[in-house]
Amino acid sequence: MHVRKLKDKYHNVSLIYDQLMSGINYRFWAKYVYQLIRRYHKNRNSSVLELAAGNGNLTKFLYKKFKDYVVSDKSISMLKNFKVSQLHTICFDMLFPSVSKEFDVILCSFDSVNYILSKKKLKIFFNNISSLMKEDGIFLFDVGLVRNSLHHQKYASKSGSINDVKFSRVSIFLPKSKIHKNIFEFYFNDGTKRIEIHRQKIFELNELFDIIDQSNLYVVDCFNAFTFKDCKENNFRAQFVVKRKN
Repeated sequence: MHVRKLKDKYHNVSLIYDQLMSGINYRFWAKYVYQLIRRYHKNRNSSVLELAAGNGNLTKFLYKKFKDYVVSDKSISMLKNFKVSQLHTICFDMLFPSVSKEFDVILCSFDSVNYILSKKKLKIFFNNISSLMKEDGIFLFDVGLVRNSLHHQKYASKSGSINDVKFSRVSIFLPKSKIHKNIFEFYFNDGTKRIEIHRQKIFELNELFDIIDQSNLYVVDCFNAFTFKDCKENNFRAQFVVKRKN
């Protein structure tokens, strides 16, 4: 059996992640996600797979509402700091999910789909996700749009220190390629410096609709994130609700 070796691009970011994301209201975010689930999947005994769950900041507000809740992330460093110790965690690349069961609900939050950098890989991802969904299952994911990247390029620079680690972050959006880079520099007490570069692809809404249409999924709704209003190209974020083609 071929075992995929994962590169942990969040090894250093995991050390400062909570401070980095201290401005995010995860309780509010989880409430919105739960409203979406209840709207599109009435079964209160739903089984849930959360992809790219990080260290569980969103999970801790959601998992008790469901009978079966499984979490995954590509970064073993993030999972080692997971907030909910009693949950089953799996380390895998969400592009090639290594679970064999089907779920009622699959979640992928906070721009995680943006880390898939090509249309070809995104189509593979959607098809692989469809194989993990029950016949009446739903897949919820959000993406950052161009306006969101332009905003963060201006305002997302940040620096600080935690646990004897100093860090800085610079956010750069390249309009031509629509690649968004977050460049982290870390300074440790022993004098060493390390750099992590996280890249995202900012797809246009019509591109996402086309790719989903070419896969085994279809779009049920696409909202301006955190609302139930139809998403427009000039919104900051899009929240997708998709189902499997039967």
